[in-house]
Amino acid sequence: MRMRFALLGVNAESQWLAETARAAGHDLVWCGDVADEAAERLTSLEEGAQSAPWEVLIDPDFCDAVIVGRGSDSDALRAEQLNLLAKHGVPVLATFPLLESVLAFYEIDMARSESGAVLHHFNPLVEQQPIVDECAAWVRDGHPQLGAVEQIVWERPLAERIRDRVLWQFARDVELLSRVGGRLDRLGALGSPKEEATYSGLSVQLLGASQVPVHWSVGPATEVQRPRLVLVAERGRVVVDFDAGGQVIQLEILEGGNSSTTALQSASGARAALERFVSAVECGDGASSTWPAALRAMELTDTIEISLRRGRMIEIHPQQLTEQLAFKGTMSALGCGVLTVVVPLLLAFGWLAEQFGIPVAKTWPHVLLALLALFLLLQLVPKLFLSRTNSECEVASGQ
Repeated sequence: MRMRFALLGVNAESQWLAETARAAGHDLVWCGDVADEAAERLTSLEEGAQSAPWEVLIDPDFCDAVIVGRGSDSDALRAEQLNLLAKHGVPVLATFPLLESVLAFYEIDMARSESGAVLHHFNPLVEQQPIVDECAAWVRDGHPQLGAVEQIVWERPLAERIRDRVLWQFARDVELLSRVGGRLDRLGALGSPKEEATYSGLSVQLLGASQVPVHWSVGPATEVQRPRLVLVAERGRVVVDFDAGGQVIQLEILEGGNSSTTALQSASGARAALERFVSAVECGDGASSTWPAALRAMELTDTIEISLRRGRMIEIHPQQLTEQLAFKGTMSALGCGVLTVVVPLLLAFGWLAEQFGIPVAKTWPHVLLALLALFLLLQLVPKLFLSRTNSECEVASGQ
C-alpha cells in the first residue's frame, strides 16, 4: 500500500521517519512546522500544499497518516493538534517523548480510545527487538551460562544534564527497561539536595512484577562512555552497548575474569517502526496502538519528582482517563465547592434573613435541600446515559 504522509513538526527523528517513508515508496504531501532547508530535502510538494493550514490533516482525502515531531511550536499547541487528530481517527506516528505533560498523554489516550485511531510512537531503543527480547528472556528464565539475573543496570551518559534533558532521556530509557524487566510499578529517585545539581547525578531505583531490581543512573558523557544495559547474574555479567542514537553495537559476556564480545547487527529502528505502523493502518488496527506504553513511561517519569520531594519509593497504580472519570472528577470538585461555599453562604443568608424578619427566612432550608438533591441527581447522568447506550448497542447487535 502506497500511503500519503504528512509531516507535522521536525526534529532529527521525525525527519528520519519521513525520509524512511519516502525511501519505502510512500508520498510526503505536506509539511508543517519544518525549517525551510529540511522541507527542501524532504519534499517535492504540489504547489501550495505546504502553505495549507494544519487542520487540513483531519481530512481523510488529504493524507492517510501523519508523522508528528516536536518542532518549534509550543508544547500546548502540539498537544492540542495531536488530541484533535486522535479524536478524528487520523493515524499518527509520533516521536517520543513528544510532550512534557503526562496529563496531555492521558487526554490523547482517551481520545484515541474513543475514536479507535491508530496511534504509534517511535522510540529507537525498543526497536532493537532481537537483543531486547533475548535480554527479557534471560531476566525471566535465567542466562544459560551465567545463571539467574539478579539486577538490571542502565547507565546513561549525557553531555547536558539539566532537568528537562534528563527526564526526556529517562522516559525513553525506562520504556526499554520495562521491556527487559517486565512492568515496573515502584520507583525511588535519589539526587543531590542542591537544586541545581539534583538531576546532574540523578539515580533511580525501580521494581516490578519480576522482583528483579532495576537501577538507572545518569553521568557525564565521555569519548569512551556509551549507553549500556548490564544484566548482573549469579556468575557474571551481560553488557549490551548502544550508540547515542539508540542502535545496538555489541554484546559482551563477562565471567570469572574472562570476556567474550560479539558485534551486533543494528536494526533500522525507523524502518521497523514504519513497517509496523503502515501494517496497522492498512488493517485499521487501533488495538495495536503503542500509546499506552508511551503513557506508562511518562507516568514513571512524572513520578521522579514526587519521589524526590517525598524522599521514598512511590507505587505507580495503573490509571485510565475516560469521559466518565473526567465527569466524576468535575463533580467531585463541584461538590467540594457546594459544601465549602454555597452551604455556609445559605446558612449565613438564612440567619440574616431571620434577624431582619425577611419572609424568605422560612424557605431557605428548602432551597438548600433542593440544591443538594439536584447535585445528587446529576451523579446519575453518566449511568443513565451509559445504560441507554449499552441497550442500543445490544439491540443493534441483536438485529
